[in-house]
Amino acid sequence: MTAPGRGASHLAPPRGLHVYVVRSRRTGEVSIGVDLTPNGACPLACDYCQVPRTARAVPEPVDMKRVGEELSAALAEVGAVAGDVVLAGSGEPTWPSEFPAALQLARDLVRQLPRRIPVRVFTCGATLDREPVAQALAELVESGEGEVWVKLDAWDEPTHRRFWSTHGQAEHEHRVAAFGRRVPVVLQMMLVHRTDGVTVEQTASGLAAAVGRIVGEGCRVDRVVLSTLFREPGDASTTLSAYGDVEMARVADAVRGVGVSVAVPANAVSLPA
Repeated sequence: MTAPGRGASHLAPPRGLHVYVVRSRRTGEVSIGVDLTPNGACPLACDYCQVPRTARAVPEPVDMKRVGEELSAALAEVGAVAGDVVLAGSGEPTWPSEFPAALQLARDLVRQLPRRIPVRVFTCGATLDREPVAQALAELVESGEGEVWVKLDAWDEPTHRRFWSTHGQAEHEHRVAAFGRRVPVVLQMMLVHRTDGVTVEQTASGLAAAVGRIVGEGCRVDRVVLSTLFREPGDASTTLSAYGDVEMARVADAVRGVGVSVAVPANAVSLPA
């Protein structure tokens, strides 16, 4: 079993099997994470992932009572300063069959706080064509209680296979676009250098084209969030390096060119002592 949010910079020890508290590098805030796949179950095997992908794990049953107890305890302890509750962690949070119930549980518990914080779901997008998943996510956004962040790192079949170790870039774009016609989405992109990889210019033009295609299919993109490498990949044999500020800006400018908002959060966040 992997630790909740394996590889993240924890502000304190994990609250149990499923809940952890970190300083989020994507939002810059204290974030309460909910990990429904602590065994690392994910349909993708991204080369930059901090969780080793030597074996493709599948979701294990989720003890909802335990999730509720751990999340309630974390909210009681840090809810006053937390910026959000995020379903993310060691694998794909929407993959377990318990996901819709877990998302509803998180929303119910957050509503009990004296201050409103968003509930976010970070997803690779592979399950957006599953109606129970799509419905639960759409209800989250429609309620105004949170956001859905969908991964978009590749722009054609070769980069899809190379970066994610799977196939189906066109299908991925269609799934994202179909869901984004229901409710707005946030697209998140991980930008990393690979020793024999594509150039920054190819990455910028490729990702801009992919976003353009998705928008052209009617997807409502609230914003695009760019990030780069800040943790060691789980596969020690992988040679990757982070984008610099100038390179991030080149990609941001290209993606903005298709008419969407782009955010580039700080990639290194100082943690309190």
